[in-house]
Amino acid sequence: MDHLRKHWYQYGGLGLILIGGWLLIARPQFAPLQLMMILNLLALLAHQFEEYQLPGGAPMVINRVVYDETEQPDRYPGNELSIMLVNLSAWVIYVIAIVIPQIVWFGMGVMLFSLFQILGHCFEMNIKLKTWYNPGMATTLLLFLPLGWHDIAYVMGNNLLSLGGWIASVCMLVICIGLTILLPVQGLKDRRTQYPIDTWQVHRFEQVTHWARLKR
Repeated sequence: MDHLRKHWYQYGGLGLILIGGWLLIARPQFAPLQLMMILNLLALLAHQFEEYQLPGGAPMVINRVVYDETEQPDRYPGNELSIMLVNLSAWVIYVIAIVIPQIVWFGMGVMLFSLFQILGHCFEMNIKLKTWYNPGMATTLLLFLPLGWHDIAYVMGNNLLSLGGWIASVCMLVICIGLTILLPVQGLKDRRTQYPIDTWQVHRFEQVTHWARLKR
Protein backbone atom coordinates (compact mmCIF):
# COMPACT_ATOMS: atom_id res chain seq x y z
CA MET A 1 0.00 0.00 0.00
CA ASP A 2 2.87 2.38 0.79
CA HIS A 3 4.33 1.85 -2.68
CA LEU A 4 0.99 2.39 -4.40
CA ARG A 5 0.28 5.49 -2.32
CA LYS A 6 3.48 7.11 -3.56
CA HIS A 7 3.51 5.88 -7.17
CA TRP A 8 -0.12 5.39 -8.32
CA TYR A 9 0.08 8.34 -10.78
CA GLN A 10 3.18 6.86 -12.37
CA TYR A 11 1.29 3.61 -12.94
CA GLY A 12 -1.46 5.75 -14.44
CA GLY A 13 1.08 7.28 -16.80
CA LEU A 14 2.22 3.79 -17.79
CA GLY A 15 -1.40 2.83 -18.42
CA LEU A 16 -1.79 5.91 -20.61
CA ILE A 17 1.17 4.82 -22.74
CA LEU A 18 0.07 1.19 -23.01
CA ILE A 19 -3.59 1.87 -23.80
CA GLY A 20 -2.78 4.75 -26.13
CA GLY A 21 -0.16 2.67 -27.92
CA TRP A 22 -2.60 -0.22 -28.30
CA LEU A 23 -5.23 2.08 -29.81
CA LEU A 24 -2.72 3.49 -32.30
CA ILE A 25 -1.20 0.14 -33.31
CA ALA A 26 -4.15 -2.26 -33.18
CA ARG A 27 -6.76 0.30 -34.27
CA PRO A 28 -9.69 -1.55 -32.66
CA GLN A 29 -13.19 -0.57 -33.71
CA PHE A 30 -15.46 0.99 -31.10
CA ALA A 31 -18.83 2.66 -31.24
CA PRO A 32 -18.46 6.48 -31.06
CA LEU A 33 -19.71 6.82 -27.49
CA GLN A 34 -17.50 4.03 -26.19
CA LEU A 35 -14.46 5.47 -27.96
CA MET A 36 -15.12 8.84 -26.36
CA MET A 37 -15.28 7.19 -22.93
CA ILE A 38 -11.95 5.47 -23.60
CA LEU A 39 -10.39 8.75 -24.66
CA ASN A 40 -11.87 10.38 -21.56
CA LEU A 41 -10.07 7.81 -19.40
CA LEU A 42 -6.81 8.50 -21.23
CA ALA A 43 -7.34 12.23 -20.71
CA LEU A 44 -7.86 11.57 -17.00
CA LEU A 45 -4.60 9.61 -16.75
CA ALA A 46 -2.72 12.38 -18.56
CA HIS A 47 -4.39 14.97 -16.32
CA GLN A 48 -3.36 13.14 -13.15
CA PHE A 49 0.19 12.73 -14.44
CA GLU A 50 0.40 16.47 -15.02
CA GLU A 51 -0.99 17.17 -11.56
CA TYR A 52 1.21 14.80 -9.59
CA GLN A 53 4.35 14.19 -11.69
CA LEU A 54 4.99 16.69 -14.45
CA PRO A 55 5.14 19.27 -13.04
CA GLY A 56 3.36 17.95 -9.92
CA GLY A 57 2.42 19.84 -6.77
CA ALA A 58 -1.35 19.35 -7.05
CA PRO A 59 -1.91 17.98 -3.50
CA MET A 60 -0.85 21.33 -2.05
CA VAL A 61 -3.04 23.18 -4.54
CA ILE A 62 -6.04 21.15 -3.41
CA ASN A 63 -5.52 21.94 0.26
CA ARG A 64 -4.50 25.55 -0.20
CA VAL A 65 -7.05 26.53 -2.83
CA VAL A 66 -10.04 24.18 -2.68
CA TYR A 67 -10.14 23.98 1.11
CA ASP A 68 -8.40 27.28 2.00
CA GLU A 69 -6.08 25.52 4.46
CA THR A 70 -3.11 27.62 5.54
CA GLU A 71 -2.03 26.06 8.86
CA GLN A 72 -1.18 22.51 7.69
CA PRO A 73 -1.64 22.39 3.90
CA ASP A 74 0.87 19.53 3.68
CA ARG A 75 -1.54 17.15 5.45
CA TYR A 76 -4.99 18.66 5.96
CA PRO A 77 -7.69 18.12 4.92
CA GLY A 78 -6.27 16.07 2.04
CA ASN A 79 -3.40 13.73 2.83
CA GLU A 80 -1.42 11.25 0.74
CA LEU A 81 -3.86 8.40 1.41
CA SER A 82 -7.09 10.29 0.77
CA ILE A 83 -5.70 11.91 -2.37
CA MET A 84 -4.76 8.50 -3.75
CA LEU A 85 -8.30 7.23 -3.06
CA VAL A 86 -9.77 10.32 -4.73
CA ASN A 87 -7.93 9.56 -7.94
CA LEU A 88 -8.22 5.76 -7.96
CA SER A 89 -11.97 5.97 -7.36
CA ALA A 90 -12.16 8.17 -10.46
CA TRP A 91 -10.45 5.38 -12.42
CA VAL A 92 -13.26 3.02 -11.40
CA ILE A 93 -16.04 5.37 -12.49
CA TYR A 94 -14.36 6.17 -15.82
CA VAL A 95 -13.86 2.45 -16.56
CA ILE A 96 -17.52 1.73 -15.75
CA ALA A 97 -18.48 4.41 -18.30
CA ILE A 98 -16.45 2.51 -20.90
CA VAL A 99 -18.14 -0.79 -20.07
CA ILE A 100 -21.70 0.58 -20.27
CA PRO A 101 -21.62 3.16 -23.10
CA GLN A 102 -25.24 2.37 -23.91
CA ILE A 103 -26.27 4.11 -20.67
CA VAL A 104 -25.73 7.51 -22.19
CA TRP A 105 -26.63 9.60 -19.15
CA PHE A 106 -23.97 7.80 -17.09
CA GLY A 107 -21.22 8.50 -19.60
CA MET A 108 -22.37 12.08 -20.05
CA GLY A 109 -22.28 12.59 -16.29
CA VAL A 110 -18.68 11.36 -16.23
CA MET A 111 -17.84 13.64 -19.15
CA LEU A 112 -19.41 16.59 -17.33
CA PHE A 113 -17.21 15.68 -14.36
CA SER A 114 -14.17 16.03 -16.64
CA LEU A 115 -15.45 19.41 -17.86
CA PHE A 116 -16.02 20.42 -14.24
CA GLN A 117 -12.22 20.62 -13.95
CA ILE A 118 -12.35 23.83 -16.01
CA LEU A 119 -13.90 25.75 -13.11
CA GLY A 120 -11.13 24.73 -10.74
CA HIS A 121 -8.06 24.73 -12.94
CA CYS A 122 -8.81 27.66 -15.23
CA PHE A 123 -10.52 29.98 -12.75
CA GLU A 124 -10.58 29.24 -9.00
CA MET A 125 -7.00 28.00 -8.64
CA ASN A 126 -5.41 30.72 -10.75
CA ILE A 127 -7.43 33.45 -9.07
CA LYS A 128 -6.58 32.35 -5.53
CA LEU A 129 -2.94 31.59 -6.29
CA LYS A 130 -2.55 34.70 -8.51
CA THR A 131 -1.01 32.54 -11.23
CA TRP A 132 -1.58 31.98 -14.94
CA TYR A 133 -0.98 28.22 -14.66
CA ASN A 134 -1.48 25.42 -12.14
CA PRO A 135 -0.77 21.67 -12.34
CA GLY A 136 -3.55 20.08 -14.41
CA MET A 137 -4.58 23.16 -16.35
CA ALA A 138 -2.89 22.18 -19.63
CA THR A 139 -4.65 18.82 -19.93
CA THR A 140 -7.93 20.41 -18.86
CA LEU A 141 -7.79 22.82 -21.79
CA LEU A 142 -6.15 20.57 -24.37
CA LEU A 143 -7.91 17.27 -23.60
CA PHE A 144 -10.99 17.56 -21.38
CA LEU A 145 -12.42 20.65 -23.08
CA PRO A 146 -12.33 19.52 -26.74
CA LEU A 147 -13.32 15.94 -25.88
CA GLY A 148 -16.23 17.07 -23.74
CA TRP A 149 -17.36 19.54 -26.39
CA HIS A 150 -17.31 16.79 -29.02
CA ASP A 151 -19.21 14.36 -26.80
CA ILE A 152 -21.95 16.88 -26.00
CA ALA A 153 -22.26 17.84 -29.68
CA TYR A 154 -22.53 14.17 -30.68
CA VAL A 155 -25.17 13.36 -28.07
CA MET A 156 -27.24 16.45 -28.87
CA GLY A 157 -26.85 16.01 -32.62
CA ASN A 158 -28.20 12.46 -32.42
CA ASN A 159 -30.87 13.20 -29.80
CA LEU A 160 -29.50 10.53 -27.48
CA LEU A 161 -30.67 12.17 -24.28
CA SER A 162 -34.11 13.40 -23.27
CA LEU A 163 -34.63 16.13 -20.69
CA GLY A 164 -34.78 13.44 -18.03
CA GLY A 165 -31.51 12.02 -19.35
CA TRP A 166 -29.76 15.38 -19.04
CA ILE A 167 -31.07 15.75 -15.49
CA ALA A 168 -29.72 12.28 -14.71
CA SER A 169 -26.36 13.32 -16.19
CA VAL A 170 -26.17 16.32 -13.89
CA CYS A 171 -27.08 14.08 -10.96
CA MET A 172 -24.26 11.74 -12.02
CA LEU A 173 -21.89 14.72 -12.02
CA VAL A 174 -22.89 15.49 -8.43
CA ILE A 175 -22.40 11.84 -7.46
CA CYS A 176 -18.92 11.85 -9.03
CA ILE A 177 -17.98 14.94 -7.04
CA GLY A 178 -19.29 13.41 -3.84
CA LEU A 179 -17.77 9.96 -4.24
CA THR A 180 -14.40 10.83 -5.72
CA ILE A 181 -13.62 14.19 -4.10
CA LEU A 182 -15.61 14.99 -0.99
CA LEU A 183 -16.05 11.55 0.60
CA PRO A 184 -12.38 10.40 0.67
CA VAL A 185 -11.00 13.77 1.77
CA GLN A 186 -13.63 14.51 4.40
CA GLY A 187 -13.72 10.93 5.64
CA LEU A 188 -9.96 10.70 6.19
CA LYS A 189 -9.06 14.23 7.22
CA ASP A 190 -6.88 14.26 10.32
CA ARG A 191 -4.41 16.92 11.43
CA ARG A 192 -2.32 14.17 13.04
CA THR A 193 -2.38 11.92 9.99
CA GLN A 194 0.50 9.54 9.40
CA TYR A 195 0.18 10.19 5.66
CA PRO A 196 1.43 13.75 5.07
CA ILE A 197 1.93 14.92 1.51
CA ASP A 198 5.37 14.02 0.21
CA THR A 199 7.94 16.80 0.59
CA TRP A 200 8.69 16.52 -3.14
CA GLN A 201 5.10 17.58 -3.90
CA VAL A 202 5.38 20.49 -1.47
CA HIS A 203 8.61 21.65 -3.08
CA ARG A 204 7.21 21.28 -6.58
CA PHE A 205 4.12 23.30 -5.60
CA GLU A 206 6.38 26.15 -4.45
CA GLN A 207 8.40 25.97 -7.68
CA VAL A 208 5.36 25.97 -9.97
CA THR A 209 3.52 28.77 -8.19
CA HIS A 210 6.66 30.92 -8.13
CA TRP A 211 7.23 30.31 -11.85
CA ALA A 212 3.61 30.99 -12.82
CA ARG A 213 2.91 33.90 -10.50
CA LEU A 214 1.40 36.92 -12.25
CA LYS A 215 2.98 39.50 -9.95
CA ARG A 216 6.52 38.94 -8.73
